[in-house]
Amino acid sequence: MSLNWREIALILEELPLVGSSLQQTVQHDFHSMSWNFYHPQAGRWTLYTELGTPFSRLHLASEALSVVQQGKTAKLQRFIQFLRANVEGSKVLEASQISHDRLVRLKLDNHGTTFYVYLRFYSGPGANIIITDEQNIILELLYRRPGRGEQSGLPLILPQPKAEEDDRFVIRSRTDSSFNRQIEQEYGNQSNELTFQELQRKVESKRDRELKTLRTTLASQTHTLKATEGYERYKLTADLLSAYQHLLEDNQSSIVLEDWESGSKRVIELDPKLKGRENILLYYDKYQKAKGSYENALAEVEKVTAQLQACEAHYNRLLDPLIDQQTAIRAMKRELAGSSAKQQEKLQTPGLTIQSGQFTLLVGRNAKENDELLRRYVRGNDYWMHTRDVPGGYVFIKFIKNKTIPLDVLLDAASLAIVFSKAKKEGKADLYYTQVKHLRRAKGGKTGLVLPTQEKNLRVALDETRLARLLLEDDNA
Repeated sequence: MSLNWREIALILEELPLVGSSLQQTVQHDFHSMSWNFYHPQAGRWTLYTELGTPFSRLHLASEALSVVQQGKTAKLQRFIQFLRANVEGSKVLEASQISHDRLVRLKLDNHGTTFYVYLRFYSGPGANIIITDEQNIILELLYRRPGRGEQSGLPLILPQPKAEEDDRFVIRSRTDSSFNRQIEQEYGNQSNELTFQELQRKVESKRDRELKTLRTTLASQTHTLKATEGYERYKLTADLLSAYQHLLEDNQSSIVLEDWESGSKRVIELDPKLKGRENILLYYDKYQKAKGSYENALAEVEKVTAQLQACEAHYNRLLDPLIDQQTAIRAMKRELAGSSAKQQEKLQTPGLTIQSGQFTLLVGRNAKENDELLRRYVRGNDYWMHTRDVPGGYVFIKFIKNKTIPLDVLLDAASLAIVFSKAKKEGKADLYYTQVKHLRRAKGGKTGLVLPTQEKNLRVALDETRLARLLLEDDNA
């Protein structure tokens, strides 16, 4: 419950405002501030103000601020800069309340220059702190609201005085302490409790997102592991064809050979488009790709399993109900602040940034993002992928030294290239990929248009499970 005008009047009675010098102002966030004063008899003291929240109030700060109000804004805001440049060092000449209203006026003198500080503890958009000169011309405001005629250079229009006191508003039940101290304790506790619940909800939501991403990745990599665990069969087939290569003919669709391991006859499928001995290389190539995918999936399963366990343990510690509330609030704020910083770092790259195993994928969703990624965020050894003969976004696979890109990563990149192209409705597409150093810009071409050389081809059908896992990686997907 916000303070009413009678309660504000009682708070003002207890404050040593008149005769105090304003030494420093601190803005904690967009709603709350501390005004540090010095009074010849009362000594140093701090006035805390909060506007535009359910806990709108002013009072003398006699103890450490609640966790919500601790700290300062990361960047000095316009209003606090004005206060420090013009108002700090002023002496309070008068402190009054305007006509039984939730409007407080301080008259300050700063070496011959007079300022008025209006603290308006209204609900909604009426809440504000306004600094004016002697003619009530607005110099600066906490919140600029042109729609209400409240911006620098305009006159401040004060409300009409109320002829009678409003008996509907009474002072709440008193405790043994001063009224300033009572308000400080009541609102500080309520603010902490509400903040704790809100932070807890946000952290739980963050935990659920991270665990879902890790579990989806683990399921996908486990599926790949099982699908490629028999990669040795491709090598055995290639060795068998190599041993009987004198029997291979061009354009065969299959061949029956004796398997020296089992001693039985075995039918081996061949690609009729290839010459006989090219089928041997085809099976060796399948072996290398399947082996690479298996080894990559195995490493990813081990890594993601460890990440999943660490993530669960981290959030169990963070959300432990036995932790002191103030300690928990600080820890949760640090957690969310760290998440925001990482998100901001990710957002600095145009398009989407998605992790596929150990490889980072940069996804341009339109011509502008494609061009920006090409110009500023990729290097010659990175790989570029795009749908063939179909307009769409570029996908870049960041190069890792001494690492061959496994088939699973290529399929991830291809899925993203398809979904951000006009081939999305078809659910499949032909794609090509090459290293960025083998791209050249088309003269006079459209933004981001490139011509690839030394490209390789890939034909891929969209896998919804794979796509869902990838798009969970970036909140902007």
